[in-house]
Amino acid sequence: MKTEELQKYIQNLSPELYSFSYVLIPDDLQASQLMIDCVQSFLIQKKALVEKMGLSKNKILKNLLEDTRLSIFKIVFELSRKRYQQLKISLSDVEGIGGFYSLDFDEKAILYLKEKAGFELETIEFITSTTRTETLAFLYSARIKMTRLMPNQDFQNQIQSGGIA
Repeated sequence: MKTEELQKYIQNLSPELYSFSYVLIPDDLQASQLMIDCVQSFLIQKKALVEKMGLSKNKILKNLLEDTRLSIFKIVFELSRKRYQQLKISLSDVEGIGGFYSLDFDEKAILYLKEKAGFELETIEFITSTTRTETLAFLYSARIKMTRLMPNQDFQNQIQSGGIA
């Protein structure tokens, strides 16, 4: 695989990476910068993997490209966790509105990876460095919080409590 092909592959990943970055840090500029920094970090950290791609055949190359994808997602998660702590105050407006962005950091990440990105639990565990139990707990917690926020849920609660006849 040539450098240009890897560059094109990463460019094709950009929408996915930006979407995940924005979920974790809901600010357009910060999400874009996070995505750029993560790709640069990947190229530095995984230099051996990148060099290995240059020597690989097609079947092995597909596995290496998937490893690349997952490694970049993992770096996005790790770097965004650090940046989130630095930017938490400036993100409070978005998080205060409610809905998905009001979820805790890990809940947002895991719910997004499972429901939007469609990753399997093992992959989510790798990206977030959590155990199966932790992953399932965050996923369950996020789903419960999201269903409580649904307008229909408030209506159902009022009916059950006798508030609406």
